[in-house]
Amino acid sequence: MSAILKFIRENHILAVIEQAIAEKKSRVILNSFEITDIPPLLYTCTHVEYLYLHTNELTEIPVQITQLLNLTTLTLDYNNISVLPPEIGNLKNLINLNISYNPLKELAPEIGELESLEAFWCNRTGLVEIPKEIGKLTKLDTFGARGNELKCIPEEMTRLTKLRWLTLEFNEIESLPPNMDRMDSLVHCNFKHNRIKEFPNSLLKCNNLMYLQLSYNQITNLPPDFIASLLPVLETVDLRYNPISNVTSNDSGQIRYSEDQLRSDNADLGTPSSSRHATQALAMNATALRLPAVPAPRHPDPIIDEMDLDASSIESSEDWENSVDSSDLDVQYQNEDDRAVNEFGQFLQAIGMVLPELSRYASTAS
Repeated sequence: MSAILKFIRENHILAVIEQAIAEKKSRVILNSFEITDIPPLLYTCTHVEYLYLHTNELTEIPVQITQLLNLTTLTLDYNNISVLPPEIGNLKNLINLNISYNPLKELAPEIGELESLEAFWCNRTGLVEIPKEIGKLTKLDTFGARGNELKCIPEEMTRLTKLRWLTLEFNEIESLPPNMDRMDSLVHCNFKHNRIKEFPNSLLKCNNLMYLQLSYNQITNLPPDFIASLLPVLETVDLRYNPISNVTSNDSGQIRYSEDQLRSDNADLGTPSSSRHATQALAMNATALRLPAVPAPRHPDPIIDEMDLDASSIESSEDWENSVDSSDLDVQYQNEDDRAVNEFGQFLQAIGMVLPELSRYASTAS
């Protein structure tokens, strides 16, 4: 019976692609179809701008996909891809790229050739190093590489002067570049659950920084002029669970040293602060909005249970703690046609559950 389902599914996938070709659709929605190999027919959709391939069973991305030169959004998260082709750099119009939850381990230097890229997610890929070529992505606005094995950040990353949303939590980062103040557009910076030993004082010089998350690190001392360095726009510096020895009082409430030091505006959920509204307004304009919502991981992961979910997650947990709900960074990209595609996928799943039982009755019928 599984062969029947496979036949139905494969023909439906081809029908989706054929319809996209016939109607010159800008979006091709092929997520959650258990795809193991991309149909060659897809590579003829040279007009497509949004291609959703997340939550499938892909193990490789054929180089032919780089023929789709009009792509602006490509989602490959939640697959089994171990390497991206170097030709990925040919996608000069790509704005949003999500490769999270794939066993990639490393990024090809050619990733730096994606000159239009604004939102880039590579969470939980086993990444051990960020290539220095990332410094060439001068339009990058949003970057997430949480839950990896990163030990440092390349200095070239400080060239990303338009970067506003940065999350690198749950890594093994021990130190940060000394000139991070070059990244003057930073609004939210998340380094929770790392091994940072020295407070990144240069970040306090970023004029737009509102949220700095440094909890669960190994910071032992604060700079002598720490309090004086805090800019008025800065909402929160989270220093919980650090072995800080020279804690000083701070009447402004910008600094969190312990759990009982919650901000009053967070305690009163019914009346969020004006600054929070301002941050949400920024998020509504962020390029991450163009990324699609995706289901939760197929397999339970004990580390994920402790972590915030991806910005691409359909859950409504706070992806940017104390800043912006993940729902503000998601996009409900489905129109009526897209919903029909996903509903058909759910229909196939339902058939898969019913067919074995029907088969039993059919085999016993006289």
